[in-house]
Amino acid sequence: MKKLLLILLLMAFSPVFASAEDIPYLDNAQLTDILEKNKGKTILLNFFATWCPPCRVELPELVKVRNAVPEKELTVIGLSVDDDQSPVSSFIKEAGVNYPVYMADKSITDNFGISSVPHNVFYAPNGKMEISEPGMAEAGLLETIVRDLLTHK
Repeated sequence: MKKLLLILLLMAFSPVFASAEDIPYLDNAQLTDILEKNKGKTILLNFFATWCPPCRVELPELVKVRNAVPEKELTVIGLSVDDDQSPVSSFIKEAGVNYPVYMADKSITDNFGISSVPHNVFYAPNGKMEISEPGMAEAGLLETIVRDLLTHK
């Protein structure tokens, strides 16, 4: 019995088993704060889900864009719409995601009218939302949009 209890305690405190807790929930007010703090940069919000095949294809494209455009010019934020956060941590780790990822609260998906994923939202450096479109995009198109928005200061 003591061995079983010890194993359960180790599992509960092990980072491997606690990794799902690493993905914080974000509500609309918190997202608004993040957007405000990143004013002056192009901002790309990517709504995705682990169960979405096009999202699985698009994530590496977003990683390429994050690598191609300096952080002082671009903020990329992933927003998972999964109902369960448990698969998200391993999903983003396997995809090599190199930008912050949050669990999107219903207030965010309602505010942006998200009805399908992937869905990308772009803000110009002046803070104005310029594009909000569903559908998968490849790295070249994403980078072109980002660079074009950088001129909208």
